[in-house]
Amino acid sequence: MCLLLFAYRCHPDYPLLLAANRDEFYRRPAAPAARWEDSEMVAGRDIEAGGTWAGIAPGRAAAVTNIREPQVPTPVEPLSRGDIPRDFLQGTATPAAFATGLTDQRYRGFNALLFQLGADDELVCAGNRHRPFTFTAGIHGISNGAPDAPWPKVEKGKARLQRLLRGIDDRLDSRNFVEPALALLRDRAPAPEEDLPHTGVGRQLERALSPIFVQIERGDDLPVAATEDSPGGYGTRASTLMAVHRSGRTQLWEQGYQRGEPAGPVRHFALD
Repeated sequence: MCLLLFAYRCHPDYPLLLAANRDEFYRRPAAPAARWEDSEMVAGRDIEAGGTWAGIAPGRAAAVTNIREPQVPTPVEPLSRGDIPRDFLQGTATPAAFATGLTDQRYRGFNALLFQLGADDELVCAGNRHRPFTFTAGIHGISNGAPDAPWPKVEKGKARLQRLLRGIDDRLDSRNFVEPALALLRDRAPAPEEDLPHTGVGRQLERALSPIFVQIERGDDLPVAATEDSPGGYGTRASTLMAVHRSGRTQLWEQGYQRGEPAGPVRHFALD
């Protein structure tokens, strides 16, 4: 994922509400959200590496973002960051225990969101650029930098998620959550030039990556190494919504995209 927006303990009935976009090269193969064989997990699947960017299991949710740091060398024989949410959702470790167990140094930079309803530390951020920590109640956001770093897309998304929460009563539906949350995630407005972050990729690419919904066709704007390894464009491939009810009922909605256009209907899954 490249943008995670989430409300933790902000609603009396839903300890976790999350809206996220996955940005990826268009040619990288992926399967849409589905229940994984021999598992209670529901998630999309990165066919190339075998992991996932976001998913749910009963009472559990997880997602991962990469960190934009082109100046940092790639580890030798790097591991896929998509293994992290997959392994958490398929296992039984608490978020805190799982986070402290992520000691392998062969991951590129990442932030991983790990949630288990009722755990002592319910919502933990794991990462290899900081020590694991527990989120406090509130509206939070993570893009491709530090958690809650005030990037324009993070700040805009958090504010819109806060407004969205005001319209949710004791029941989620398309009108009060799914449609407005997906509309939030389709925002293509770039950030003002003066607000762009400085991550070492150049101003042109910073601007192209600054919207909540990213769409970059092949050309000079593509991320580093894209034109050789992944011709054909880069952008938002999937929007994912998650909701965990205090009863344990866990839901996921996913809208897939192909080159910026919706690919099929919204997929919905509920685990009781």
